[in-house]
Amino acid sequence: MLITETKLRRVIRKNLLSEAMMTPERAERRGIRLQVRNYSDLVTITAISGEDEDDVVGVLWAEKLPENCLKAWEIRKSKVSSEFDGLGPLLYDLMIDLVSPDPLTPDRGSVSLAAKNVWDYYMNNRPDIVSSELDNQYDERTRGYKADNCEYTSALMWSRKELPWYETSIARAYKRAAGGTPMLDALDNLGIIEFVS
Repeated sequence: MLITETKLRRVIRKNLLSEAMMTPERAERRGIRLQVRNYSDLVTITAISGEDEDDVVGVLWAEKLPENCLKAWEIRKSKVSSEFDGLGPLLYDLMIDLVSPDPLTPDRGSVSLAAKNVWDYYMNNRPDIVSSELDNQYDERTRGYKADNCEYTSALMWSRKELPWYETSIARAYKRAAGGTPMLDALDNLGIIEFVS
């Protein structure tokens, strides 16, 4: 069987991402604490290393979108220190739990390669995460159904000639298949997450 370079890269990225995701136990061993702030239309996660409140090693923010976009929360800010590989996917999993039962969607305007790899992984390799297609703001895909209409610039940027924008992982909204909050529960059981005002 002949494997193309594109397929090989996809397999390597998939394996790297699945092996690299930081588990709650690994986060605890690395001395990471998570602070969550939950406002009416904004949820923020701040990852701190050690006891110093200023030693921020990761942030993830999600903002509530208008009534359309399937009532999703949009990632608005994402940054993780390079010395804490695997923390990004852990933060995304936690954010899915925090905005539940609403779905979480990528930034509608711009998505980095690292973030796209996380969304690709959710779409293709996580049976515990389900996704729903979002239409664009021009209602091209589901004419007359406005609840899924959403800005699609980032999906368009990541589309290729062989892959239409609406088939990218970026053009979707994600949530847990069975509901529940397993990442939040695991972090809470370890005592490394704190809700602050």
